[in-house]
Parts: sequence; structure tokens; C-alpha cells
Amino acid sequence: MAALIRHAGVFATAPRHDVRDLADRLFAVPAQWAARYTLRRKLAVMDDYLLRDIGWEPSDARLEAYKPFWKA
Repeated sequence: MAALIRHAGVFATAPRHDVRDLADRLFAVPAQWAARYTLRRKLAVMDDYLLRDIGWEPSDARLEAYKPFWKA
């Protein structure tokens, strides 16, 4: 059941965090890690021409490629 809050003279419902929200957040972290891992592995094997073509400087791409997947 949603909680009622008073805001600017009008009653509105405030969203409640439920188990689904928690599960979504828990599954989002490994998905983000997997996306970072994939991107960084692809950057690691691209040559300088391709990196510049997609807007990356080769030195920046190398720094990004060798970061651990859990670091943003």
C-alpha cells in the first residue's frame, strides 16, 4: 500500500521500495560489470586507426582497457 504524503496542499502517493526494486538493483550491478568488461576487452584489441575513428585516443583507450571491470 502506498504511503500518503502532503505536498503543496495536495495529497499524493509516495513510491514504496519493494523486493522487486531491490532485485533490480542487485542484478543491475553484475550487468554493468559485464558491459564494462566487454567494452574494455574490445578496446584492448582495436588498432589506433579504429580507436580514432570512434573518437578515442589510443592512450585513453589503453588506460580504460586495463582498468578492472568493477571500477567506473
